[in-house]
Amino acid sequence: MADLLLRDIDPDELRAGIVADVLAALRPVLFGLSEPRLVGGDRMAELAGVSRPTIDRAVRDGLIPSVLIGRRRLFDPQRVIDSLSSAGESRA
Repeated sequence: MADLLLRDIDPDELRAGIVADVLAALRPVLFGLSEPRLVGGDRMAELAGVSRPTIDRAVRDGLIPSVLIGRRRLFDPQRVIDSLSSAGESRA
């Protein structure tokens, strides 16, 4: 039965239609991501789903990267996630 439905559809047109629909659905999500490249400790804790003291311990123990600008410690969320992922893989 499914074969009957797809028989008269050009595969390239079907693929192009699917891609267009997926992009249309993702576009608002992608453009809605306006997170700054560097975030403070409280925001990093919120993004990671942990407490601020946990973030502070991870920095102290060298588990996650951060940058110190003046007296303010900032985090690149993607680099933190990457470092935690690689640390988790090395323990497994």
